[in-house]
Amino acid sequence: MSHTLVSLACHAYGIAAVLYLAYLVRQTEALATVGRVLVGGGLALHGVALFELLGVQEGRPVGLAQGFSALAFLLLAIFLALDVRYRRPVIGAFLTPLAVTVLIPGLLLQGGQAPLPPGVRQPLLPLHITLALLGLAAFAIAAGVGVMYILMERQVKAKRFGLLFSRLPSLEFLDTLNRRLVVWGFIALSVTLATGAFFVTTAPGLGWNWDGKVIATLVAWAVFAALVNARIFAGWRGRRVALLTMAGFCLVLVSFLSSYDLAAPTAAAMRLP
Repeated sequence: MSHTLVSLACHAYGIAAVLYLAYLVRQTEALATVGRVLVGGGLALHGVALFELLGVQEGRPVGLAQGFSALAFLLLAIFLALDVRYRRPVIGAFLTPLAVTVLIPGLLLQGGQAPLPPGVRQPLLPLHITLALLGLAAFAIAAGVGVMYILMERQVKAKRFGLLFSRLPSLEFLDTLNRRLVVWGFIALSVTLATGAFFVTTAPGLGWNWDGKVIATLVAWAVFAALVNARIFAGWRGRRVALLTMAGFCLVLVSFLSSYDLAAPTAAAMRLP
């Protein structure tokens, strides 16, 4: 049942992506409105599917397929909140295709997971997983906003004011939105690392494992920590901030894609973004 609901949600998201891309070419309010309705309806179906999955997966770690599905859900939920708040539906032309691309592997991948050891079934585990995926979703959107900023800036510098210049939000808006998303993503990533460390020190039989995934996550945390501080204390903004955001997101994404067992709260679980 949950797979059917996610499939229906994916179709709704796909149609919404087409409408938002059409909105990029021809900005009519009807396209934006129908796009929002489709995303909202897809999220409702998707949310029910994820809730059902939680019941089935109780006591088991979240596999890569479920991780992709939850990531797509959070990405679109954040986008819809931003669209409703700021009324910038053109952002959907960049984010809804990305979400569909993320969700498709979640529909295609199969395979169950072994039960979690009793020592790691702690109340903080759902928070650990949710914040990890929420942080990744926030960074994904921030990176997408960074791409829009660079595209817009190129047209401004070249003084070639084409289609994107007349459609995309202003550079100031994109820079401000990037800052807010990075701050919230950084907070989520920090709490994820803290809860991961807690699991390592409290769960029996677990220990630190300094592999490439852990190192990538810690380097990503350092990149975003430096970026947040540079914005606050050095007044950084603009192109270099957008590029650093994309670089940090790539590091977090490497950690996510390398973590087939997204709920393993070991030091290796620090590979969670």
